[in-house]
Amino acid sequence: MFGKQKKYHVFWDALRINILTFITFFFFWAIIDSIDLFNPMDEFIDNFDFTDLYYGEFINDQMPTDTNVFIVNIGDLDRRGIADLIFDLQAYNPAVIGVDAVFAERRGMDDFYLLQALNSGDNIVLGGFGEMDGDNAVGIQKSDPFFGEKPVGHLEMISDPKTVREFDKFIKFNDTIINAFSLEIISRFNKDAFLEFAKRKNQTELINYRGGKMPFIIFDYEEISDSNSNLSIIEDKIVLMGYVRMYSGAPADTLDSHFTPLQKSDYGYADAKGIEIHAQIISMILAKDYIDKLPNWANFLIAFIILQLFLMWLVYYYVNGAKFFDILSKPIQFILIVLVLWGTFLIFSTWKIKIDMLPTVLALVLCIEVLYLYEETLELFKIDTYLTKNFNYTKDERNKVLRSIIRFEFLKRKPRSSN
Repeated sequence: MFGKQKKYHVFWDALRINILTFITFFFFWAIIDSIDLFNPMDEFIDNFDFTDLYYGEFINDQMPTDTNVFIVNIGDLDRRGIADLIFDLQAYNPAVIGVDAVFAERRGMDDFYLLQALNSGDNIVLGGFGEMDGDNAVGIQKSDPFFGEKPVGHLEMISDPKTVREFDKFIKFNDTIINAFSLEIISRFNKDAFLEFAKRKNQTELINYRGGKMPFIIFDYEEISDSNSNLSIIEDKIVLMGYVRMYSGAPADTLDSHFTPLQKSDYGYADAKGIEIHAQIISMILAKDYIDKLPNWANFLIAFIILQLFLMWLVYYYVNGAKFFDILSKPIQFILIVLVLWGTFLIFSTWKIKIDMLPTVLALVLCIEVLYLYEETLELFKIDTYLTKNFNYTKDERNKVLRSIIRFEFLKRKPRSSN
């Protein structure tokens, strides 16, 4: 396209603009992050993720239902009702029953009946809540010892920002490790799948949400009885007991609800229940369909490289095709952003590697304006680079600029006379 010398000058002009673009990027980011007026924008940026577009628009709606995991809605049942539910489920020999509940204190005579239900087999896992001091776990709140020492998994999902995209595999305090609720269930259902997932060094893992019109079969508690032959499907499978709705056919509510990339309410409220997210995690681990995430430094390196290549073309075209630069640069900028996002979706769907393209997109949006500012600065100070090589500054023009700078510095340093 151009000779060796021109490549050299194009590269360095593009590099300077690249660096200035990222300085501008971080400057605006710092302003948005530190001024309360921009809190809505800050929250939007923190909560936005391009992979949400993949789950919302590109995920396969025809995915089959996962028949390794079943959900049973406990609705508004009291402790006796939950105990009856456990006894009925045990009649169909599920491999594991995960109870998304914490019976933190005793409440009366029904506790004796619940105690019998919880000890009706060695296949029951209870939930617990981490006791946190800031970001550090200092303990766990679990069911009262009266109910027996059952296996416990912590129930929290990472929901800051609001959309649940990841979870902690475990919490650790006083040399004690408590697995996530979903992992504790997996460890008792499929030891090999648990160990393979545990070998991944990350404490925090991304959730690869399962698509389809019905990711999991959900039974309401009214459907559970020891005479319902349809329940034979849960034999040797995982059953998750948790809140889905108040009762069969009840209207949607926001109790124990979370935003996820997959489920979108028509009315704008969170509509994925916690028990459904636990099911999604279990399904992901059993399918060994994990997501790998690039570190932040790699995301910014990719942004820097893409921007450098684009800027090299911009600088070259600005000098050699200036008549059409304003007409073509913006459309080509838009097309490049679309291609970058398409490539991100392709990599994510094919190799399950998540690349955060927000730095790349924002840098691409800013770079043309930074190029104009850089060029005008060069022109103001009569500096020769590839970008200004066609301006042909005279020696007198440069000397005039130099004298102005020297005069300014002299006046700035000259002491003021006292009256």
